[in-house]
Parts: sequence; structure tokens; C-alpha cells
Amino acid sequence: MVSLLLPPESDFSRAVFKLIRPHIPRERWPLDSVRAMFRPAGDGLWLEADFSDFPSSYAALAAELVREARVDLVLKSPAAAAAALVVRAKRWRDAGLYAFLPLMFAIPLMAALSDAAMRAALAFFCLDVVLLIWFQARLSRWRLNMAESRFIARIPAPGLKISLANREGPPRGGEPMPEV
Repeated sequence: MVSLLLPPESDFSRAVFKLIRPHIPRERWPLDSVRAMFRPAGDGLWLEADFSDFPSSYAALAAELVREARVDLVLKSPAAAAAALVVRAKRWRDAGLYAFLPLMFAIPLMAALSDAAMRAALAFFCLDVVLLIWFQARLSRWRLNMAESRFIARIPAPGLKISLANREGPPRGGEPMPEV
């Protein structure tokens, strides 16, 4: 399910253009904007791209450049919120995993000290297991949501005039239609 179509005027489309423009010759660009589908991958740490308007070799190069941009491009994309949820849940799940083994071995070690210490270690271990299961379930759900957050962006072609009048922020001097 594609949820969003970004115009060439968007910050994300312009960031992708600045990333791939130096590597693709001008004669290989179409006259109008380039259509590309993006989806977050790798636990939200990079974007996978499919450029449909380039020849296959240049489409593969552009997709590789987008993948190499990693988090910098994800933060500018509409999928940034979904990717942030996945990264945060993965961080908490990993913290639970790292605490699992020391807490498991702490139970018999605390038994040598006292019965109350052993019960406290057992309680912390059980709490860690419950939180670990909960964060793994949340992580699985948020990964599915992130996988569904595909979007299409129209990347401006060299020489395409785009209008930045609809954007928020201060007006841009005397340039009503800057050239990209």
C-alpha cells in the first residue's frame, strides 16, 4: 500500500536529487521528474529505492546511492516516524536481551547470600523476561507498520523549474521559480 506521493518540491525529493545528480549524466535524465518508490529497510536505518524512469544500470546506481545515504535520508522521508519507533523498540529489546543472561546467573549466586536476595534476583529476571517478550511483540508490529509505509516521490530532473511558493518558511527573495 503506497500511502503518499511526494512532489518534486518536497525536501525529500530535493535531497534525493542532490544525492544522485552528480553521478548520473544529464542526458540519461527524463525531461520531466523521475518517479521512484521508496520503502524503509534494515530496521529503519536506510531506504530501498526503485527508480522506474532511469535505464537499469543508472537505476541500480541511484538505488545504491540512496541506500548508502542511510539515516540522513531516512530522517527526511515520510517514513521517519515509523523508522524511529522500530529503532527505539529494537534498542529496548536489545537492552532486555543484554540483561537476560546476567540476571539468570544472578539467581543462584544470590541464593548463596540469602533467600530474600535470591527472590529479588528471580523477580528482576521474571520482569526482564516479560519486558523482553513485550518489546519483541511491539517490535514485530512496528516493523510490519514500517514495511507498509512505502511512498512514491517525484525527483526533479536537471533544469526542471519547481515552485517553492507552497512551502512554509521565509519567502525566497526575488526567485518565484528557482531552477534545480
